[in-house]
This record gives sequence, structure tokens and C-alpha cells, in this order.
Amino acid sequence: MSDKSPEMEKFLNDISKSFFGRERTGNQCVTCGSTKVGHDDFRDIISRKEFKIAHICQECQDRIYAEED
Repeated sequence: MSDKSPEMEKFLNDISKSFFGRERTGNQCVTCGSTKVGHDDFRDIISRKEFKIAHICQECQDRIYAEED
């Protein structure tokens, strides 16, 4: 369950749908569409929390937040 207001959830879903063509609902990554987003599919608690916020799977998080050399 989200701590966000229904209005905020709608806003975030609209943005995700606009950028990625997917809403932030269920267990699907908005970036790649993967449904491999179970508890054990994340490296650590920070990554799991990030999924709750942005609905981005571990693989996409790794790609998006990769440190540049």
C-alpha cells in the first residue's frame, strides 16, 4: 500500500505512462516491462525501496544509476 495520496499516485502513473507507456501498478518495471520484481530479485533494501517509489527493476536500476568511469 502506498503512502501517497490518490492524486499523487495518478500524477505519477500519468508521467510513467507518458514516458514509458506503462503505469506504476502491479509488479512490472515501468522501464523495461519485466515482471521479475519479486523480493528476492533485488540486491538490497535500498533497491527494493526504489522499486516501491519508481517501479524500476534491479537490472534497470543498475543501468540507470551506474557510476561512470
